[in-house]
This record gives sequence, structure tokens and C-alpha cells, in this order.
Amino acid sequence: MEVYRITDRSGEEAAAPPFYVGTVGVTVVRTSVNDGVEVRLMRFGPGSRSRPNVCATGRLVHVVAGEAVVAGEGTRVVVGPGDSVEVPAGEWHWHGGLPHVPAVILVMERRADVSWSVPAGDWADGYDSAAPPG
Repeated sequence: MEVYRITDRSGEEAAAPPFYVGTVGVTVVRTSVNDGVEVRLMRFGPGSRSRPNVCATGRLVHVVAGEAVVAGEGTRVVVGPGDSVEVPAGEWHWHGGLPHVPAVILVMERRADVSWSVPAGDWADGYDSAAPPG
């Protein structure tokens, strides 16, 4: 058994600005039982979110606290604590906090398989309003 305490981690880092907007903190969760999958605890401030991307081998988004939005082409789903969203391999998507509330999520993916060179689509449409996306 291996115990990883929060003090063992390198700490929270700000997410890379080209890939995220707003205030986003990232802590990599250490594990040797990952088979190449990276697990990250991400804290999204209100209105903060990822830019659209595609994961070649898929991604799992699990909400720990707050409310989050996970969007695919033509759809936006609001999810809360305990909810998980599996994004299939090759699907255009983005995720983050709602405009009026923060979110804490776990993201599990093969990080090397993420492509950020995708069209923005409807990513910005109506997101600056105070109402949650439909």
C-alpha cells in the first residue's frame, strides 16, 4: 500500500492559459496504478473552463464539488457532485465551471492523447450570461 499525502505533491499549479480561460488550478494525483492514465484534480473558478479539445482515447470527468458543465457538439450538460461524464475517444468537447459557480473535478485521461487544435464551434455562444447553459 502506498499513501500519497497532499504534502507529498508538488502542489497546485495554474493551468496553461492557451488551453484554459479564467482561474484554473491543477493538482496531479500521484498513482502507480494508472497504466499511463493521468489523474488531475482541477479547480475551476466561476466561468473558468477548458478550450475545446479532442482526446484520442477518451476522458472521464468526475465532479467532486460545485457544478460543472461538460459540452459536446450541440449539447451542454450541467453536472454536480458525484456525477461522472465519459467523453468517448475522438469527441469534440470542453468542460469547466458555470458562469456563476465554481467546480472541482477529477479528470482522467491519457494526457499525451489530447489535441487542442480543433475548431471552437459553439464554445463561446451564450457562455458569458449569468444563466447556466441549457
